[in-house]
Amino acid sequence: MSVGGTVFVAGLILFPLPVPLGLPTMVVGLSIMLKASNKIKRTVIRLFKKNRHSSHVWRKGRALRRKVR
Repeated sequence: MSVGGTVFVAGLILFPLPVPLGLPTMVVGLSIMLKASNKIKRTVIRLFKKNRHSSHVWRKGRALRRKVR
C-alpha cells in the first residue's frame, strides 16, 4: 500500500502544475491501493454510497458492464 500511497501523493503534488500529469498519476496510485488493500476498497465504496450522484453513475456503469457480457 505504501507504493500506491506514494504514487497518489506524487499525483497530488503534480496536480496544480500546468502539465497534465497529476490526475493520471493519482488514478494509477489509487488503483494500486485498491488492488492492495481491502480497507481502501471499503472506504471508496462507502464514499460512493454517501454521494447520491456518484452512486447513480456507479450503478449505471455496472449495468452497462452487465450488458456487454
